[in-house]
Amino acid sequence: MPSDDELLPPGDGTDINEKYLAFYPHSGFHNQRIALVNALMLAERLNRTLLLPPVILGEPIHWRKYDSLESFHRRITKAHLDHCRDALIQQVDPENINSERCLASYRYTSLRWDRLFDMSALKQRVRIRYRDDYDRTYLQRKYNITQQETYHVKDSILYDYRIADTKEHTKPLQKYQRELYLQDLQAIPKRLISFGSLFGTGRVMASTPEAQELRDFLFKQFVFSRKALPDLFDEAEAIIRRIGGDGSYVSMHARVGDSIFERFSGDVMGKLWRDLQKYAPLVQQPYPSGCLTTRTRSINEVEQDTHSNTKAILNWETKQTSRPLVIFMATDSRDPHNDPLFEQIFQLFPCIVTLNDMFDFKQSKLFHMVNPEDGVKYGKFLVPFLDGLIASHAQEFTGSMWSTFSSYIKFLHQQYNLV
Repeated sequence: MPSDDELLPPGDGTDINEKYLAFYPHSGFHNQRIALVNALMLAERLNRTLLLPPVILGEPIHWRKYDSLESFHRRITKAHLDHCRDALIQQVDPENINSERCLASYRYTSLRWDRLFDMSALKQRVRIRYRDDYDRTYLQRKYNITQQETYHVKDSILYDYRIADTKEHTKPLQKYQRELYLQDLQAIPKRLISFGSLFGTGRVMASTPEAQELRDFLFKQFVFSRKALPDLFDEAEAIIRRIGGDGSYVSMHARVGDSIFERFSGDVMGKLWRDLQKYAPLVQQPYPSGCLTTRTRSINEVEQDTHSNTKAILNWETKQTSRPLVIFMATDSRDPHNDPLFEQIFQLFPCIVTLNDMFDFKQSKLFHMVNPEDGVKYGKFLVPFLDGLIASHAQEFTGSMWSTFSSYIKFLHQQYNLV
């Protein structure tokens, strides 16, 4: 991977003629990714340099009003917690650490996005510089940006403003309360435009073919790849091989473990149950040796696979499967096999497998991944990515309603050309 500093704009960022755009991230990883794409779109279209915040993994930051979210980011900074990092690096048992602030800081970590994705192509199209700290004086020390040279776009509710690229459009606001216009933002002379939340599909409108092409380009930069995450791909590919290989199974994502998905888990699973009924006629009993064992095939079948170059388990034309239907279930349920929400699914489909069935975190490469900035072992925060990555390599995928993670798995599935 190239150095983070490669492909950044020339200079150190203190030139008064360089104008910036910033925002405050919040919520889980996938919501942060959506907000970042919106920020990158704005930066490119306003001809400003984006101050790229790190991605926050672990305990999420919930949305707050602008001033409160800004203050919260300052409070959780780890800039002055070197002693907490040192305790982790020295492998001090957390139970023997008396500092409540240290213990709280171990529940999350911050990484540059470069640790998760190859940002090379993106940096060649949109100017970025890093914002690694939210300390009150950081921007002035690092980029010579003062409060007097900052224009604040403050939000008082989550879906406060939408940014339109033309004043002539007739698209209804829907969930947004007010509209900001690109041309008005372009006229702001101050060095920094600072937004609160930029999360939300449709937050930044793309009315022209050029804007739509930019949006599509930006989303495609956030596809997991072996180049950026070799250890994650090693673990995923080992499990995919055990299931039968790329495209040899179908998958689902059952999100029931947090927030609105926990409160409405019955509705989420009811919709998922109905969506999975298309597979009910294809159910076969597993082989005596298990669901993941491939039976001995005839010479004709082997030759057909050789010519078609596919391991697809489903053939909708014949309504047959090449072996017992294996469904990989990605989920945030702690104990899927004993979760009452999944009882009827396990009863109908005898060959459902989950990450818990095939993955031992402490024996994996992810267990040893450490963020040198704060000493936190962040591999545990990548386990949901592993779950989604395996699901995205199925022949077909079925997701949970409302879930941005399901939407991302579907997006990965399309990008990996397995549809």
